[in-house]
Amino acid sequence: MSIWLVITRKELLDAIRDRRALMALLLFPVIGPFVIYFMFNTIVDIAEEAKDLTLPIVGAEYAPDLVDFLEQSGIKLTPIVNEYETSSEARNSKPYIYPARLLADIREKIENRTYDFVLLIPPDFSIRLGESKTVNLELFHESSRATAQAKMGRVQQTISAWHQETASLRLMARGISPTIARPVSIEKIDVASPQARAQRILGMIPFFIIVAAFVCGMGIAVDATAGERERKSLEPLLVNPIQRTSIVVGKWMAAATFSGLGLLLVMVLNLLALNQVPLEQLGLSFSISATEIIGIVMITLPLAFFATALQLFVGIFAKSFKDAQAYLSVISMLPMAPLFFNIFNTVDRELWMSLVPMLGQHMLLADVVAGKNPPLFDFAVAAVSVVLFSLVFIYGATLVFKRERIIFS
Repeated sequence: MSIWLVITRKELLDAIRDRRALMALLLFPVIGPFVIYFMFNTIVDIAEEAKDLTLPIVGAEYAPDLVDFLEQSGIKLTPIVNEYETSSEARNSKPYIYPARLLADIREKIENRTYDFVLLIPPDFSIRLGESKTVNLELFHESSRATAQAKMGRVQQTISAWHQETASLRLMARGISPTIARPVSIEKIDVASPQARAQRILGMIPFFIIVAAFVCGMGIAVDATAGERERKSLEPLLVNPIQRTSIVVGKWMAAATFSGLGLLLVMVLNLLALNQVPLEQLGLSFSISATEIIGIVMITLPLAFFATALQLFVGIFAKSFKDAQAYLSVISMLPMAPLFFNIFNTVDRELWMSLVPMLGQHMLLADVVAGKNPPLFDFAVAAVSVVLFSLVFIYGATLVFKRERIIFS
């Protein structure tokens, strides 16, 4: 044990002196929680802006009932004067078409972000409404502007509510019950808890945690294998009368130490970020018990050993630092697999998933985020499975270290 501890200490000292390794340890754990904090606050700001909505409107004077309904719904209206058409004959033409210059001006102002959207009401609105005909309203918007979608959705819902109310009044005026036009009524009852609904947005947290295991220890894993081959310092190390297992384990422990620290840092900063985000304003909640924290640590820390064991095994086959970075960049994409699996998964988490490295961790973390309280046995199965796979890679790395071609090839 003293031999691999010496090697571990040596690798850690080299890593501390290496700015790239320190940047990998500190930079990514900070980026992930910052993204979570920024994303949630942006969503809250968008939701708040949707409550204080201003709607630019053309032809407000032609639809006083609709305008009054919009204002009573809390939507502020900003009338836009049509300066390009003054002829009453043109306004009374059927079907009415707004002047091209006015439409071009509206498009330009939306593209320049002067307006998020503009509602156009035709001059024959009241006439067609009185004749019980359909009136075509035009809502100009830019679909690529995600921040305006919540506002536009509220405008559409308000106009739809006025549409249903008007349709009911038309039927009542003819002595027909409005319920005849609605033979079926659907009432949505959401049985998901506020924390379960938060899983849709908090689903990125397990991804950040798993990626941290691969990123934070990668610098040491690459430098301890391909880096030493490139510097020709591996041969002096291997001529020492010590077992190859001690060398591999020493390098593994050093890389796993950095990876484990990065994991813990990501989890702590994510919890701090979530506590600073006003989730209750979105109708969401997030809470975690001490037992769940123990389970999370139980399944995530072994990921540090798994990721670095895999990186050491692959890094040995690289002849240079650049080659190793190319190989490991592909391996770093592995955490995306359980993320996509969870997105397209149509069944609940099953025990066999805990036996698959990274997939078990991702599914268990997703359940914790959703407030489902998975049993500790599933956490233990996921942890043991990851440790076993790690030992397989370390055993393979030891066999490669025993071959002469690792030095001469």
